[in-house]
Amino acid sequence: MSILRAMTSKLGTLAVALVCGVLTTRLIVGTAGPGAFALYTLLTAIPAMFIFLDLGSGAAVVNGVATSTDTRHDEELVTTVTTVWHIILAFALALALGDILVLVTGTWPRILGEAGRQPGAALAATACVLVFCGSVALAIWQRLLLGLGKNHLIVLLQGLQAPLNLLVVWLLVSRPAGPLTAYLALGSFIAALVVAGCGVFVAHRLTAPLLSTVRRRLPEVRRHPGTRVMDVGWPMLAQVLASPLAIGLQRYLLAQDGSEHDVAEYGVLGQVFFAVLGVIAAAGLALWPAFAQARASGRLRRGPFLLAAGFAGGTATATMLVWAVRGPLFAFITHGAIDVAGSHVLLFGAMVTTQAALYPLGMFIMDREGLRFQVMPVVLMVASTIALTLLLTPSLGVSGPLVASTVSTVLFQIIPFSAYIRRHRDRLWGGGGALPRPPATAAIR
Repeated sequence: MSILRAMTSKLGTLAVALVCGVLTTRLIVGTAGPGAFALYTLLTAIPAMFIFLDLGSGAAVVNGVATSTDTRHDEELVTTVTTVWHIILAFALALALGDILVLVTGTWPRILGEAGRQPGAALAATACVLVFCGSVALAIWQRLLLGLGKNHLIVLLQGLQAPLNLLVVWLLVSRPAGPLTAYLALGSFIAALVVAGCGVFVAHRLTAPLLSTVRRRLPEVRRHPGTRVMDVGWPMLAQVLASPLAIGLQRYLLAQDGSEHDVAEYGVLGQVFFAVLGVIAAAGLALWPAFAQARASGRLRRGPFLLAAGFAGGTATATMLVWAVRGPLFAFITHGAIDVAGSHVLLFGAMVTTQAALYPLGMFIMDREGLRFQVMPVVLMVASTIALTLLLTPSLGVSGPLVASTVSTVLFQIIPFSAYIRRHRDRLWGGGGALPRPPATAAIR
């Protein structure tokens, strides 16, 4: 039921996001040009590079909430949430300091490639990251709602981001003194900060007085030293690093070896296909607490393979629909200013399809042993993706990173994950791998 709610919510918000995304793209391309859109797509991809903001420790919150019998007054859960929030706040501060350092050293133009040479690009990138740090500091809300099995609420709240972004972009391009071209991406980050604030409010209402207790303990580090979370945190960190390094990094590697048109074309394709993957991700993440609860209670009876096939089949069907209407669709989105090749549509769809197939497999092995197993395949996948992208992009352009990610995901994640699940069937179905609750007095690791 939680999967159905998540998918239904995502489909509803996806319709809004697609309409707002198309309007935003048309607004930027039509008023500021493809170069401004290339900068926009690079800056709005920054959050995808930092989804490891809790260093993987959020897994302890998700599993803790999912297995708790009283999330409002569970002392062990309070300690776990306090520990993880400390890590998140430390990461937000470190990211802000790093952002300022990148600005001072003049590194932004090198990171952004050709698009970074636009006037104001460095200051705009710095402003975007600083606003992002504000939403990072509030990121505990997603872990709490996911553990509660309320992924549909996460989806609905995140659905506010696209219309808010469109509003801010429209305000920026409609200025009487002229559009603030370099700062158009700031709308996405402002919208994310608003969503994070709303998310904390909702999480507080659903778990009160949990967050009030945590908030009082946050400044008292010595009195409330925390609990052990990094025993699952470090393996989870490797898992969450996979997506930003293997996919989020693609457009930055493309910016180094490709043209502004390549980056813009990748951004337009990503706007469509990452929206499709968002539906899959919403359903896939809902599987995590569902599998954890079923395993802990001994009710787990079905493996993830049929779900993986369904996720992949649905994404492949969506890919063919996009390919069939590619001409008028992308001409409308880009005002005809950016050519999108049919082969790139199919390759992007193949990449997203492999990611879709991976979700049920990965969510099925999110217990402690499964998380530790995932580390090596993830490392190999990331290394392979980066190496192949660097090798293929100079000659293949946009196709390079798409082929690299698809091949690497199949070889180093889908095949090994499937073999692991079959090899450890007794533990995964029998409840032996359920994540135990950590003692509240254990040291942070």
